[in-house]
Amino acid sequence: MPDRRDNQLAAPKGVDDVSSQPVPERHAERDLVVHVDGPHVVPESVTVEGDGTQVTNANGLTRNDEDVTTLNTSDSRSATLIVDLGRVAMGTVEVGVARADGAPIRVAYAQFRQFLRPDGDGMDAPFGTDAYPWSRVGVFQPPDGSAILESPGKRETRYIAITLDGPGQLVIDVVRVRQAIYPVRYDGSFLSSDDLLNRAWYHSAYTGDLATVSEDSSLPGAPEGPSPWMLTVTYDRILFMADLHLQALAGYYQSSDYFWLVRNTLQQFGPVQNPDGSFPAASSHLVNGKPGDPGPPDGWRSPEDGPDPDAALGLAGPYSIHRDTRIDSFTAFWVAALADYYRYTGDAELVGSLLPVARRAVEFLRGRTSGDGLFYEPEDQRTNPDAGIPMVANWSPLDIAAGTDSFSNAVYHDALLGLALLETDVADDPEAGRRLEQQAERVRQALIARLWDSRAGAMILNDDDPLRDHTADANAGNLMFRTLDAQRARSAMAFLDQSLRTPYGTRASEYTDNPYRASDIQGYINAMEALGRVRYGDGQGAVDLIRRWWGHMLAKGPGTGWFAWHNDGSVERGAFANSSWTTALPALSEGVLGVRPTGPGYRRWEVAPQPADLHWAQGRVPTPGGSIAVRWERTENRFALTVEPSQDGEGEVAVPLLGAAREITMDGEVAWRDGSATGGVSAYQRGDAVVFGGIRGEHTFAWGDSSDARESA
Repeated sequence: MPDRRDNQLAAPKGVDDVSSQPVPERHAERDLVVHVDGPHVVPESVTVEGDGTQVTNANGLTRNDEDVTTLNTSDSRSATLIVDLGRVAMGTVEVGVARADGAPIRVAYAQFRQFLRPDGDGMDAPFGTDAYPWSRVGVFQPPDGSAILESPGKRETRYIAITLDGPGQLVIDVVRVRQAIYPVRYDGSFLSSDDLLNRAWYHSAYTGDLATVSEDSSLPGAPEGPSPWMLTVTYDRILFMADLHLQALAGYYQSSDYFWLVRNTLQQFGPVQNPDGSFPAASSHLVNGKPGDPGPPDGWRSPEDGPDPDAALGLAGPYSIHRDTRIDSFTAFWVAALADYYRYTGDAELVGSLLPVARRAVEFLRGRTSGDGLFYEPEDQRTNPDAGIPMVANWSPLDIAAGTDSFSNAVYHDALLGLALLETDVADDPEAGRRLEQQAERVRQALIARLWDSRAGAMILNDDDPLRDHTADANAGNLMFRTLDAQRARSAMAFLDQSLRTPYGTRASEYTDNPYRASDIQGYINAMEALGRVRYGDGQGAVDLIRRWWGHMLAKGPGTGWFAWHNDGSVERGAFANSSWTTALPALSEGVLGVRPTGPGYRRWEVAPQPADLHWAQGRVPTPGGSIAVRWERTENRFALTVEPSQDGEGEVAVPLLGAAREITMDGEVAWRDGSATGGVSAYQRGDAVVFGGIRGEHTFAWGDSSDARESA
């Protein structure tokens, strides 16, 4: 920054030394963290269903003392202990039995309380990689003497029902879940004047934590080298690339631990690349039934060898949903996620080693394009049984994907731009980067030309869809991947508000019977929409959506992000309420706080908060070299913003004007007046904000009436 002491101007009328004071930091984040420190999650409460006289000291299970809980049953009288852990937990369920005799012991699991029955909550997926992962009930014979009964595989549950299958007695001294997730450090944070948004951020973060996985149920510290710890889809413990893309964006804002968790996960896909350059639908963290080590950065095998049959799920997978399904957009997602990883971490070493994988992936995608350069899917087996290829799907496997799909091409566009960045920055080949950027622009223009409906002011799902459905993913995806110009973006957001809005989030389809897109509310689509709105400056729309979507989940669920629910807000038995791609976290940290990298590893950065209708917000974003702290507050007549970067690098700070011309101070000295920068400061107006450049170190920006600031303090 230039030295401005010799160019001081008088502060705006009504502003004095208050404008130089940093925005005070509030301290309440730890009260919002859902994650439990230590190896075990223990009950918060215990209730009794049935004959309460058959239970002694039910609350003893919630206390760390030597009290035991006794459950008796007879032919005519029985009861069930309902254990509430207070949060969804992932790990091995342990029931400590001091004494038991008589009937077998039944232990059932549920995420939603209303679905808890003797057989659990009905979740029954046809995939998974832990022992009996779909089991929602365990039946144990009474042990001889005291014993710890353990679930045979990891369980994901908030509620545990314990009863006997007939007459007998059970004396319990402990119920708990031995956690099998990584103890992520929260060196990122978020806090605002809206408690619902605060809870959405931290419950999103915890939902992401539940997707960390390793074979070991202990809780080690961060590894010195390669580690089997990585990210999966929470329930089935499988690595799906579309999930990882959004998980990673959330994780980068939450904790620096996600830098290496994502690194480990990205490496799992190299060994399973198909000979044609595509990836199977998913990869497993298990190899030969044991957790796979990502190995060295160049550990992928050449594609001529084909996918590792022990690690690939997809064409080589053991379950029919994987064997019979190809999700080619996930190949594009891997490239997009690799580029994002470079943006947020600056890890050129890993990215350089995986560039051959990314190039082959893009060549596969390019080979599946039509004359205008758009990626397309041929007819699948459901419409052409003689095609000889597995079922083609997009991100939603049960929906038809044949044709030219709007969302898949938005991802393809992002993959091309991502590879362009990597070729330019990492491979030092700007000419290759330029060619990819030109190709990406051709894809973007063709995407608009073919799939933008000017009459509706929105994107259509797919040009093979006879209904020409203007789906939420078609519009939210193109917002998130920024393929739309500003005018079309505003139109698409208005369409989502007017045509697909519900009190419980944005619904997926205009229709209830379109085989190309199911009619429900998907957490993933809502997460994309919220982030997309932020990226086009609609912070208010993003906040409103989060309040509806996460507000409903927090009011009606177990405290984690749901995968999907019906358009009336209901969820049916068997649905799972733990999907890390339904996160509100990146929209809040990138939007309300306004932090994003503009150079790899935050060597360049931007802080451009979108206050919406909030009174104040603060937070910290981890970077490879430290963090960027942001605190802002506003009243009717004043706005103040403190930015505190603790890493090397230079940034820009965009001070919102909130609809009027302002005189702005920086550290108490006038820096913007009458539409121009003053005192040697570098600044320019961009829309409804003034952008200050060359920022290093802590600075406070302010405009407005200082007396108003004192009243609000």
